[in-house]
Amino acid sequence: MLSFNKLADISKVVCISAAISGIAACSSTPSTPLAGVKSHTLSNAVIYQTSSKEYPVLSSFVYNQAIAALPARFANGDVVVMDVDETVLDNSTYQKERESVGLGYSSQSWADWVKREEATLVPGVADFIDEVVKRNGKVALITNRDKTLDKHTWNNLLAQGLPLNTSNTCVVGRTSKDKEAVGQEGMINDKDLRRMQLTQGKIACSNTSNDTASTWAVPHAIIMQIGDNIEDVGGVTQESANVELLMPRVGTEIFILPNPMYGSW
Repeated sequence: MLSFNKLADISKVVCISAAISGIAACSSTPSTPLAGVKSHTLSNAVIYQTSSKEYPVLSSFVYNQAIAALPARFANGDVVVMDVDETVLDNSTYQKERESVGLGYSSQSWADWVKREEATLVPGVADFIDEVVKRNGKVALITNRDKTLDKHTWNNLLAQGLPLNTSNTCVVGRTSKDKEAVGQEGMINDKDLRRMQLTQGKIACSNTSNDTASTWAVPHAIIMQIGDNIEDVGGVTQESANVELLMPRVGTEIFILPNPMYGSW
């Protein structure tokens, strides 16, 4: 028969063994912080853009209004100027991926995302571009993506099945000259230089070949501007924009899409 002292010693051994087993089990459990990446809560802005019903409703509504404002047939040289990100291409997947691991925007991660060519279409934009093309219109995509990424932008757009070609669409990303031009006469924001070049027939489309460049090498008239940022409108900045003065043009030649994820604000 075991003495009281021996029973106490055995109990101590059992307790120590259980504690060691518990520690080992904890250290090998995938759900613990030691073995996995901490999950992060998505911002309300990204949840709104990716999950809400309001976002596609508003975006589609804006594009329906823009379709209603289009001419029955474009005159030669008439062009619609559009931004790309959150205007034509939806990059909310990039935002969601970054936020889910606790990271924000970086120029390298953004360039890597663009090169993946996986952005989808903003709700309503496909119908709008279809109507522009059907009415003999042209689209100038003036984007603040770096110009070196333009080929990936073009590939992404074509992969989405839009009726675009080098004659009806010009893709032109941003260069250092666009930033340097700000402050010069008539250059208020970093897209104004490219807008001026478009109206002068000097726009440097990245997606055109030699045989089609001439379709853009003539002066164009901008009849509509569409974007998700007030600076997608010529001659204004976030700080200088006068909403009261802009409103008479909104719904006829200016259309702004919702984007709570990022902006010049």
